[in-house]
Amino acid sequence: MTLDLLLHVAIGLVLIHFVTPLSYYCLKKKWLNKPWNISRNPEYKPKVLIIVPTYNEVELIESKLNDLARHDYPGELLEIIVADSASTDSMPERIEK
Repeated sequence: MTLDLLLHVAIGLVLIHFVTPLSYYCLKKKWLNKPWNISRNPEYKPKVLIIVPTYNEVELIESKLNDLARHDYPGELLEIIVADSASTDSMPERIEK
């Protein structure tokens, strides 16, 4: 009885192992190989979020933010978040300036 059960389980696993990839390949060849007909809009620009993690970088934060501001990406689509990890220097005051 257990030998028959093990044989059935083994045959089932072999079928699953070989039939699933084979059926996927056949379905892909038949239905998924069609053109998508996607049009591209060259004027589209996504909104970009930049997160700047900082910790005691009061000397560098101004140059980092100036570098980010110099990009030619539209300002209304650009958001910059400065995440300060409890700095012990005057980081928040420098960021607000």
